[in-house]
Amino acid sequence: MRLQVDELLALQALDTQIGRLHDERAALDHGERVERALAIRQARLATAERRHHGLQVEQRNSELELKTLEDKKHEVSRKLYEGRVTAPRELQALEMEVAMLDRQRQRLDEQILRRLDEMEAANKQVEQAKVAVEEADKALRIIRKRFEKESGRIDADLAKHTPERDRLAKQIEPDTLRRYDSIRHRSHNLGAVRIELGACAGCRMKVGSAMLRRVVAHDNYVYCESCSRYLFAPVDEEVHAHTK
Repeated sequence: MRLQVDELLALQALDTQIGRLHDERAALDHGERVERALAIRQARLATAERRHHGLQVEQRNSELELKTLEDKKHEVSRKLYEGRVTAPRELQALEMEVAMLDRQRQRLDEQILRRLDEMEAANKQVEQAKVAVEEADKALRIIRKRFEKESGRIDADLAKHTPERDRLAKQIEPDTLRRYDSIRHRSHNLGAVRIELGACAGCRMKVGSAMLRRVVAHDNYVYCESCSRYLFAPVDEEVHAHTK
């Protein structure tokens, strides 16, 4: 039986390439972390905008209340000073009402001034939140563009390697291929290896001299006693065997 050493090693080299491409694709940054950060920043912006809008509504209501108060004070003052009211008790009531309206106006003035400061601070928060959203959105667009470019390149390479893999696999005896695939699927995509520096290149277990002689003899397939992978001769031994 002719051992399909070259075919198996060629298939393994291609499977290694394909595996690396799949790993590379899986490791690509989809932008999920930045997308989550963007969502958080958008929520913060929405909260800041709602607060700023709420303060604006409160301020308009306070200003409207102040205008109503001033109109009322103007009407009461007109009654007080135009001379039509002469009864002391009525005059005293009007004076007390003017004083009360002044106190209410002072309270509203202070409230409006305080809210102006709050609105300024809230507006700054909105602007800062907008900048944060724009930065995250820009970063996400860059990451997605890079992902599309890299995933496109990887998919193109996979599309090129898959037919080649099928071609190589058809050259190998079915039973040999089935065992190779079975080993590869349970052994980190590595089913066929050479001996390197006196050890299995798959698990690094030392290879004894008796097993090395069996491998070099090429009489039957030899499997690593530790990891069960197809075990083939070192490159220098392979070259020596071909030149005999």
